[in-house]
Amino acid sequence: MARLTIADLQQMKNDGKKIAAGVCYDVQMTRILERAGVDLLSVGDSVSRTFLGMESDDEFSLEAMLLFGKAVSRVAERAVINVDMPTVVCNAGPKAVEEATRRIREETGADMTKVDIRTQEEELFDDVLAVIGAGLPVYPQIGFQVFEPRHGGPEAHEHIMKWANAVQDAGAVMIDLTNVTLDIYADVAKTMRIPVIGGQTGPESDGRIYVSYSLTGYRSDTIDRTDGGPSAARYIYEVVEKAIASVHDATWVAP
Repeated sequence: MARLTIADLQQMKNDGKKIAAGVCYDVQMTRILERAGVDLLSVGDSVSRTFLGMESDDEFSLEAMLLFGKAVSRVAERAVINVDMPTVVCNAGPKAVEEATRRIREETGADMTKVDIRTQEEELFDDVLAVIGAGLPVYPQIGFQVFEPRHGGPEAHEHIMKWANAVQDAGAVMIDLTNVTLDIYADVAKTMRIPVIGGQTGPESDGRIYVSYSLTGYRSDTIDRTDGGPSAARYIYEVVEKAIASVHDATWVAP
């Protein structure tokens, strides 16, 4: 299985092919996503809330990020690997980001790191430069928080275009654009030389990123979902419920 590179992702944009990205944190989901044909594996700091039960990404340390980054990179065979820069490091300034970048590169073997500067572009832009200075390709996240309504209109368009151009000119290799209207996704993807993907976009952009645990319903809050969406959690729950009942009833069969 040939390993994809950042240059391959750039060529996909040049050729009009869409980039499929998946957020994952563990060995099993990594193998599933790769078998399904994912192009980019993104080890997100959202693991802090999804798997570790933290209330805020600000509680999530670099040491924890490295642990999950190593797990994914240990078994990945084809996809480009991104390992997020933890928010707590971004907020600590460029020197902290530079040191963390070296560790991410050396300890996880990541191809790039995503720096989330959404809504703080002015304050955190130097973090983008720090990653590049430390010798690892950077993948900035710009835009708005996902719990807000989609942002559109001239003011949002101007803001996004300003910072998309800024990170591209600085040397970013890809952009994660979050929570804007489809016309802004389309214009940014058309204007930028580098790939522009997002979690709320359609085919207007250069690709789509899915949080695999939400995509598959591997979340406990989907056990009782009624919207017709997938629920891996429901399947797991039913298997476990049956096994537990067989123990309580003394009807289980020895393996």
